[in-house]
Formats: sequence, C-alpha cells, structure tokens
Amino acid sequence: MPSPDPRATRSPAFALETIEERIAVVRVVGELDIGSADALRSVLDKAESSGPEILRLDASEVAFLDSTALGVILASAQRMAARHGRLELVCESPAMRRILELTMISRTVHLLP
Repeated sequence: MPSPDPRATRSPAFALETIEERIAVVRVVGELDIGSADALRSVLDKAESSGPEILRLDASEVAFLDSTALGVILASAQRMAARHGRLELVCESPAMRRILELTMISRTVHLLP
C-alpha cells in the first residue's frame, strides 16, 4: 500500500462566511505557504468581491506561514485600505505575531486579539 502524500495533510482548508453584511470572515486551518498561496489569494479575492468593510482572516489554526502567504495577505490588506476598509488577522501564535511585527506588516494588517 502506498504511503500517504505528506503534502496532503498540510493543505489548508478554507471557510468563508459573512457577518452582518459588512464583515467577511475567512477561516483557515493548516499551513499557508507557497503551495497554498493561490488558494489563499482566491478565497481572499472572493471575500473582497462582496464589498465588506472588514475582511477578517482567522488564522488561529494556522501552523505555518511563509513569506509568499504574507505577501498575499499584505496585498489584500492594501486593497482593503485603498477602499477604506481593513483586513484583520486573527493570530494567536506568538511566533507568527513576532514575524508580523518584525516585518512591519502589522502596520497594514490589524492583528487580533
């Protein structure tokens, strides 16, 4: 029997919901890296297209975040800011928060909690 593909267990799962018509929430479980950047970009684009004031990316169950995923998140935050909205990132990992603060992405992306 062939062994399972290790990448299959790392692929993130996304869920999109709208709260009170002005907040779009994207929940992510898994790892955000170069292999999942296109999927992340796609779900964020879909969430943005509904015109929310706030786009909340719930990454509280994200185990790993690389620079490619950071770029996708930053680009989305910049698009939201350009139309007077904001991107909020729910991030409970101290290591991920440190990266966001060291790279100054936290100036554009609103970190929660």
